Amino acid sequence: MTVTGAGEAEAVPDTAIADLGAEARGADAERALAEAGLCLDRMRVVLRDAGVDDVAMRTTQSSIWTDSSATGSSRVVARLGLQVTLRDVAVAGDVVGAAVAAGGEPARMDGIRLEISDPTEPRARAREAAWADAVARATQWATLAGRRLGEVQWVTEGGADAAPLRMGRMMGVAKAMSVPVEAGQQTVSAEVTVRWAWGDGADDGDGLGSGRSLG
Repeated sequence: MTVTGAGEAEAVPDTAIADLGAEARGADAERALAEAGLCLDRMRVVLRDAGVDDVAMRTTQSSIWTDSSATGSSRVVARLGLQVTLRDVAVAGDVVGAAVAAGGEPARMDGIRLEISDPTEPRARAREAAWADAVARATQWATLAGRRLGEVQWVTEGGADAAPLRMGRMMGVAKAMSVPVEAGQQTVSAEVTVRWAWGDGADDGDGLGSGRSLG
């Protein structure tokens, strides 16, 4: 008999990952890039002053394009992306807000997602819950069939963790601000599929048995 069990465990996210950027316009690519670069430089200064290491900042998708709908001398658009990992969720909103404000009008914040830096312990609890669920289901089915459970023949782990919590997109903020960030709880899930052999004899009430396998 093959049964699938599912389990969950709650954990508090301890890491915030902010997707920031700078988007500037200019008469040509050089000027647009220069303005966007200066914006990111101002944001990096604030981030470093807040204790964010350079290794926690990395360049993400960057691009340049021509806005055909624009008129005058601001047709070329340059976009530079910066992803920042913040290890203190409690102050992440203040740090991100200060960085965006320092960047000025070109500054962008595409979103903040909260993650669990080490999901080992909650994942183990989720597996335990999934195993208990599988055993309970198998025991009930065996009881309904008037049979006993024999030895476990194989176990396969499946399922996936819950998607990271994500905040929405904010554009060009040029005043002092703090982005609301609440850690809350995140669900770590696990799924296990187990195959049992039937045990010898009829069910004696608990659905479990250890007799020889019948295949």
